[in-house]
Amino acid sequence: MDRRQYLRATAGAATAGLAGCLGFLGGDLSPPPRRAQVFADVRVQDAAVVVEFADRIEVESRQSVNASLDGVYDLAPVGVASAQKGRGGRGGRGATGRGTGGYGSAPKGRHGWAVWHGYGGANRWRDNHDDELRMYPARVDRLGFAYLGPTAEYEDDPPGPEPVPWDSTRDDPEPGGTVRAPLSKLTDADTPREGWYRLGVHLVHANGGADFGWQAADAKVDREGNWTMEKAWHVRPQV
Repeated sequence: MDRRQYLRATAGAATAGLAGCLGFLGGDLSPPPRRAQVFADVRVQDAAVVVEFADRIEVESRQSVNASLDGVYDLAPVGVASAQKGRGGRGGRGATGRGTGGYGSAPKGRHGWAVWHGYGGANRWRDNHDDELRMYPARVDRLGFAYLGPTAEYEDDPPGPEPVPWDSTRDDPEPGGTVRAPLSKLTDADTPREGWYRLGVHLVHANGGADFGWQAADAKVDREGNWTMEKAWHVRPQV
């Protein structure tokens, strides 16, 4: 199965599973995408994706994590905004869409990025489930970079937060550290290509004993003299 077939197969399953039960599509409110603090900054610089990790990485979860693990944070994540120009798009599928659709109307999270499957009732859901939520100290067990394809190929079949076939990976990047991935190394071309790129992280508890799974950031990268990020999305699982 090639990359395009893989993205279409996984996107259909992920979108069907989430979109049918979300509050903004009707029925009871369902859990919003989880909160997390992983990146201090993400940018495209000198034809490379540059990732600066937060000094303190944390993730929201309803898991029953072993009480012997030290460190449970209050829900007070903070971050540094930059990373992308965020000019937005028109039309499309509202808060669930990516590519040319949904960016302008989607809720915005940390860094000013759009939130995949975000919706207006998220805070109300959290108020009703406050006793179930914790922000846990985490670390990045694995970091992955992937070229997802040109806009025409990507926008109608974007994958969910699950991992994709990675073009480059790093294990155990350090909190507070910086990782650089040249765009030309993430495609099968001799030179960098415009289109959509994914930065994925597999999060585990900082002290072991809990697996929080994958989440991602998708960004549209264009060349306008210099290489720039036009849009970016938080792509996280429901809490």
